[in-house]
Formats: sequence, C-alpha cells, structure tokens
Amino acid sequence: MAANNGLVNLEQLRLLANPDLLKDQLLVYFDWKTQREVQLATEINNLTRQLLDIIDERLSFIGELEQRLPTNVMVYKTRQELKFHQKDDMIRAMEMRSTALHLHHRAMKGFHFYKSL
Repeated sequence: MAANNGLVNLEQLRLLANPDLLKDQLLVYFDWKTQREVQLATEINNLTRQLLDIIDERLSFIGELEQRLPTNVMVYKTRQELKFHQKDDMIRAMEMRSTALHLHHRAMKGFHFYKSL
C-alpha cells in the first residue's frame, strides 16, 4: 500500500475495501476452487476405475489358477499372494472413492455457498 508523507493513500484503501470488488474476487476464487475440486474428484474416480479393472483382471487370473492347477503348491502360494493384493487394492479403491466423494461434496457445498453471495 502506497503512502504519501507517512499517510495512507485513501483512494487505494477505498478500492481495496470496496465490497463489490471483494464479492467479485470471492466469486472468482470459489468458482476456481470448486472447479479444481470437481476436477480432482473426477481424476480420482478415473484412477479408481483403472484400479478396479486391475482387480477384476486379477480375480479372473486367480479363478483360472484355481480351475487349472488346484493342487500345485506353487500355484497355491501364488493365489494366496494375489488374494492378499486383491484385499489391499480393494481397500485402496474404497479409500480413493471416499476421497473423491468427499472432494465432490465439499465442492458442491462451496458452489452453493458462493452462489448465495
């Protein structure tokens, strides 16, 4: 903020305190924030879908192993390891979905708030 002879520039202060400009600035900020959160939620949903596709492929592979070589010890250990990864990935997918829903919900709350300004 500029000062003339130690005094605050009142015109700049008036512009900075202008409630109409503040409202416009807040609207731009909330619009940008809402768009970014929705974009992040969409990206997380896309990644979650990809992870679920991997889980489905792995489940099919586990099923094939169980049908074709049910008594082989190495196949049994492989199946157990793959099932462990399945469990981990399912938990990860649920966490990702939860995060995406949280972001989307927060964005919609912000959207309703800034539309009420």
